[in-house]
Amino acid sequence: MIMQKKINCIILASGNGSNALNLIRIFHTDAGEDKSAACSINISAVVSNIEKAPVIEKVRIAAPDIPVFFLPYASVSEREYFEKELESIIRKYNINCIILAGFMRILSKEFVSKFHKKIINIHPSLLPAFKGKDAIKSAFDYGVKYTGVTVHYVTPEVDAGPVICQEVVKIEENDTLETLELKIHDMEHKIYPAALKKIFI
Repeated sequence: MIMQKKINCIILASGNGSNALNLIRIFHTDAGEDKSAACSINISAVVSNIEKAPVIEKVRIAAPDIPVFFLPYASVSEREYFEKELESIIRKYNINCIILAGFMRILSKEFVSKFHKKIINIHPSLLPAFKGKDAIKSAFDYGVKYTGVTVHYVTPEVDAGPVICQEVVKIEENDTLETLELKIHDMEHKIYPAALKKIFI
């Protein structure tokens, strides 16, 4: 019998949690779909910096055995506390990978350097185009014919880390901002688990 190597992941999220829930659905040990993986990717914990973020309640309902934590980080002054407590959780659950899923805060250079190539983010554009906030709207307003989704390693410079994978999303003439957002989110749900499998399996 071949023993599976378990990769323990922690998800950081600030909002509705659609990517977090999708990853839990696919990879969580007790409820996951991918039972044949040679490497067992496991969602070990979820952290939100927003106390009332919908992701908190959604994870508690979908996977009540996954620990969910609220760590305040609404301003730069709270970042040191957030990262210190996050490191404690990472040690406690023997975390190998930090997954950002709609996490709307910037981690410090010191924290990112400490976890070099262990922090992964998903961004709704074809980086290096349209970095930062409101990337979908920026691409739509600019009038480009193609945008997409990028999964990348996190580095101290925002949205500038090495690309793991990208997928293109075409902007059709009849697309609205709302329909483009739906297309981007659908692509995110496909590319994020694929990227994790590419890295760990």
